[in-house]
Amino acid sequence: MTSESTQAAIEMYAYHGQLGLKRTDLTYCSVVQDEAHPNVWSSNKVFAIKAQTVEQSNELMRDLKVVFGDLSYRHFVIDPLTPEPFAAYLALNNYVVHATMLQMVLSGGVTSMKPLPEARMRPVVSAADWVELRKLVLTDHAEGARTSIALGEEVTDGIVAGYQAKADQCQFFLAELAGELCAYGSGTNGPNGMGMVEDLFTLPRFRGQGLASKMISHCVDFCRERGAGKILIGSHASELPKNLYYRLGFQPAFLTREMHAENG
Repeated sequence: MTSESTQAAIEMYAYHGQLGLKRTDLTYCSVVQDEAHPNVWSSNKVFAIKAQTVEQSNELMRDLKVVFGDLSYRHFVIDPLTPEPFAAYLALNNYVVHATMLQMVLSGGVTSMKPLPEARMRPVVSAADWVELRKLVLTDHAEGARTSIALGEEVTDGIVAGYQAKADQCQFFLAELAGELCAYGSGTNGPNGMGMVEDLFTLPRFRGQGLASKMISHCVDFCRERGAGKILIGSHASELPKNLYYRLGFQPAFLTREMHAENG
């Protein structure tokens, strides 16, 4: 049984994933799309899945063909509310787990074990700010650590366009240290009273100085000042950021899986 707190966190995760995108509700799932950037898999995905039987799953797949047309992949978000028979159905049909994400929740304040750097945090507001953010995102995607694979410039442009599309609800920040922009992150408030910290990246040569902790603390404060209580954050389940988040006070809440297949 899913707890009320976990239910709220799942709702916040889904809310964040829909921002700035076209939503279509089908019989056994919901879909979000960025029709201008169909190559951005994180913006064209299936969630809120309700199919439990093979027949229902087959109907869901038929509906997706109408919605997605010739798109060469299908990207499914599997959370604790997803019927497990549907995840098994995907596995039967050669869908694989692209990423397993550990979702964590902060109830109290951020607990840093060391002093945070005197970095300046500035909101992304102007056209020039978006140009600077894109430069950092290009470096982030070329490294590929946060996205599991290196991404090309075309995909990066689509993702940054998605960031801009949701900017009314999701505030991005740039971190500046010693006069150089070196990190970015975002904070979002959900309609259910939760906040979310997401899209965190620090340039490699600035790592180990507490910039990620500083950005997280700043985004948490941003969300809390606007009425958020608990704060959600996610990490690849096999990657080190989860350990930092735990040290900062975030507690493990649930796992999400992203499953996909070419020509699915």
